[in-house]
Amino acid sequence: MKQRLAPRGTKPSQPARLRRFLLAVLWALALCLLPLHRARAVPLLGANLDPSFLTPETQATELARLARSGVSSVRLLLDWNRVEPEPNHFTWDAYDALIDAARAQNLDVVLVLGPCAEWAVDPAWQVPPDQLSYSLPKSSDLWQRYVRQSVSHFRGRVRAWQVRRHPNVVYFRGARSEYLRLLAAAAREARSLDPDTPIVVPEPGNLGIATFDELLHSDAAGNCDILGFYLPSVERGLSEPALAWAALTHQVLDDPALPSRPPVWILAPEPDTAQDCLIAHYLLASAFGVERCYFPLDAIGSDWHPALAQLEYTGFLRLGPDLWALLFEGPQGDVVAAWSTREMELPASDLAPVSDPEAVRRAAPLGGAAGSAVVVSEAEAHSPEPPVLLRLGPRPILIEGLDAEACARPGPPTPRDVLAARPGMDLQHVPLVYADYSMDLFPELGLRNRELRALRGGDIEEEARTGRPCLRTFVSPRREEDKLGDPYLYFDVDDSWLYFARGRVPVAITVECERAFAGEKKLGFNIMYDSTTGYRFTRWQWVDPGDGWSTYRFLLDDVSFANRSGFDFRINAKGSKQDLWVAAVTVEKAPPQPQDDSRPSE
Repeated sequence: MKQRLAPRGTKPSQPARLRRFLLAVLWALALCLLPLHRARAVPLLGANLDPSFLTPETQATELARLARSGVSSVRLLLDWNRVEPEPNHFTWDAYDALIDAARAQNLDVVLVLGPCAEWAVDPAWQVPPDQLSYSLPKSSDLWQRYVRQSVSHFRGRVRAWQVRRHPNVVYFRGARSEYLRLLAAAAREARSLDPDTPIVVPEPGNLGIATFDELLHSDAAGNCDILGFYLPSVERGLSEPALAWAALTHQVLDDPALPSRPPVWILAPEPDTAQDCLIAHYLLASAFGVERCYFPLDAIGSDWHPALAQLEYTGFLRLGPDLWALLFEGPQGDVVAAWSTREMELPASDLAPVSDPEAVRRAAPLGGAAGSAVVVSEAEAHSPEPPVLLRLGPRPILIEGLDAEACARPGPPTPRDVLAARPGMDLQHVPLVYADYSMDLFPELGLRNRELRALRGGDIEEEARTGRPCLRTFVSPRREEDKLGDPYLYFDVDDSWLYFARGRVPVAITVECERAFAGEKKLGFNIMYDSTTGYRFTRWQWVDPGDGWSTYRFLLDDVSFANRSGFDFRINAKGSKQDLWVAAVTVEKAPPQPQDDSRPSE
């Protein structure tokens, strides 16, 4: 029966007004009863398996060990070369045995589509043999057949499908647009056979939140059910990953323009990441609502995950840079997980008031004996109420008996929370940042190059030039050192000054450099910068010939500066006939429109 609508302007009847009032009151009461921040369970733990390294004899033993350690899922690379060694000739036996063995241990399975079959690469492309698996297939029909046959064969036995491993310059010889075409074709084929199968889309690496921000606001968003991230290197500590997680949580996924909030998985860490660091990443992932974490086999043991499996994240006490402390709710009450990037001793009361000293004294590193994280001196042992001194290091410890709820901040940390815990100056209100090596006190004020010189092609040198300290590129190979040229000047803008701008903050980059002694159109450069659509180039800028110095200004209105590949922009002198000497680089916010600006190339 259709509901009759009252004519516009008609006053509702008294019963109708009463019903509306009661509904409003009930809704308000329901909102008041809801907790401000819902506790979040720790992520499900998964293991990354390489089928080529597991013999049939070791499969059952290894999978049983993983199940005992709390693993609930395994992620396998479905190597196209192995399942289709020749065109249209499929062989599944090895994967069938491994997947059936995993399911027998109640482990669900995620399969990664790729890498590319070597025979599927066009020989005319002359791809080096060691790069064939990272290439694109010569025909989309070949890719679609591989996906279709795989999904059809494993239908009902696979939890989700990931499309290729890393869509980046190391593991994917193609453009972003070409990856999106592979993604669309794979999603279409998979859903035609299994409409409910989730599609996992991996980011290029280094917690590329800007990549997913772009994807989720594009036509490709419909092909993305799960966001897959790779943990970056932790050479600079955990503050940078924590900032990326906070921006993802509060700026990308909480965007009201998104129709839905996709789950987030961690797919893998950087190779050789220490187990203690992986556990810290796992705890951080809990704070930001990550659904699953996949770690390497040798990082998973029964000594740490079972103690975390029943915890739920509720808030945080400290966010580094040296000391981290997160609050969880366990079966017996509040639990604080704490660790430090350096060995240190700390009174437990510095984290939160001690409500149960005996419970605090049982604190232990994950996998350690009860009380092994507590230091008791001889003097303290004879005190009637000795303070509890904790021993902290990279291995997280679990602490009960603290009245932490009253002093903890509930919910996931915001970007500002993470930045406030970092050392150094807060530059958010500074109008510009610079790198000028003639400055004795602050040669790099909010703009860093020195720590980025290990990046590819960025091993430049500081050298005096006509009395000024400069950064010098090497556009030609340094034959005496048997190394390639270093034509790039990499720069990272301090995150407190600008991070993940999403094109909302225009900036101007000013470069002061020595003029071209080799003559007209012999020296030039452009700037590759982290934009809202990936790295982009400005137009090429020829440097004026002659003696002395010239200044060039680039106005950019689409920057992201989200540390996409470990840097925000680089000055590129590759293509010049002589080396480039740069005396100073300045980055300004919201600059006025210049008369002769250098616009980005399309």
